[in-house]
Amino acid sequence: MKIKALKGVQDILPAEIDQWNFVHEKAAKIFSRYGYIQIIVPIIEESGLFTRSIGQQTDIVEKEMYTFLDRGNRSIALRPEATASIVRAYLEHNYNQAGLTKFFYSGVMFRGEKPQAGRNRQFYQIGVEALGTYNPFLDAETLSLAIEYLKEIGIKNFSILVNTVGSSEDKQNFSKKLKSFLNNRKDYLCDHCKSRYERNVLRILDCKNKSCRKILINAPKIIDCLSRDSLRDFAMFQNALELLGVDYTFDPYLVRGLDYYTKTVFEITHDKLGAQNTILAGGRYDNLVEQLGGPATGAVGFACGVERLLLAEEAESFTPNNAGKQSIYAIGLGESAYNKIFEIAHNLRRNSISVHIDFERKSLKAQMRQANKLNCSHVLILGDDELNKDSIMIKYMDRGTQELIKINSALKVIKKEIP
Repeated sequence: MKIKALKGVQDILPAEIDQWNFVHEKAAKIFSRYGYIQIIVPIIEESGLFTRSIGQQTDIVEKEMYTFLDRGNRSIALRPEATASIVRAYLEHNYNQAGLTKFFYSGVMFRGEKPQAGRNRQFYQIGVEALGTYNPFLDAETLSLAIEYLKEIGIKNFSILVNTVGSSEDKQNFSKKLKSFLNNRKDYLCDHCKSRYERNVLRILDCKNKSCRKILINAPKIIDCLSRDSLRDFAMFQNALELLGVDYTFDPYLVRGLDYYTKTVFEITHDKLGAQNTILAGGRYDNLVEQLGGPATGAVGFACGVERLLLAEEAESFTPNNAGKQSIYAIGLGESAYNKIFEIAHNLRRNSISVHIDFERKSLKAQMRQANKLNCSHVLILGDDELNKDSIMIKYMDRGTQELIKINSALKVIKKEIP
């Protein structure tokens, strides 16, 4: 029987690696500019970390989290998201004593969801977390960073949605009002939202079902149920966005699926990705550090799905500039010439130049086909005639020209071509 990858996971193939690396490298460069430092956290944690932070009644914890018992009979989870792990590391390693701390991360996450375009059971995220202040200006800076990052990786046709879910007390008060409003309308909700009504009524606001959306038109709005402090913070956030020139849409129905979110929430969507059109999302989570045993600490962050970023780039026909990734194909024809080209290839690699060489001793025609297939920018050809003249032929593949150069000048010539 042929063995295949599990449903909902995928291989990242060599043809995709340049684009994959591009979004990660740009993230590290841009996030560092904003003062973020990289952190790598484990992909496994004690399950309790996520049930305490994400929420026992969320879809992730109830249905989607991969858990198992280890040899010590502890419940272990494959991480479904990174924020809880980063807060755990923040406390465990005493970063909470250092004032404002900004982390960025990338890595694999796991959720047992129904696989579809842009949604896998094993997926990858890039994100940031800033911990140590309640200032709403940090919320605006975080969203501005997200926008700059998307533009830098070639994604421009996106929409920015913002809202506030208020404090924990605001959320509790609003949940009661929403439940009261929906009480006589439950029969008209979709099956999923009927379950949400009992477990996490705020998530009904996020439903895309047309019948549920119709019911919510007249439902109470979170913005109308906020405390004075929450309204003030949201006004400061909006003012800061105005100062930064951020064009956004206020969406009174926008919520996040994780219980730890408070006050500012935002999403960035791409209209060409279909139903799963969110490419980046985040917000503030002021209670999470305290919930995990630390002091009261303001915090805000965002995460983006790498697979969806690549789909958005594809939708915009964007391909990363691969300058600097040029390579050489080295061909040796004859025993002596092959020995010499093997030595030349080794020397070029020691000088940071990418070189391919054939080990099957195929014909010149076959090796040239391989050079084209690998998209090599230059080909070096060394035969007995060239070797007797202490020379080597270099073919410039993009220009369709060639010239004979001295072997001892090959490195210098190639360095000019491939800086």
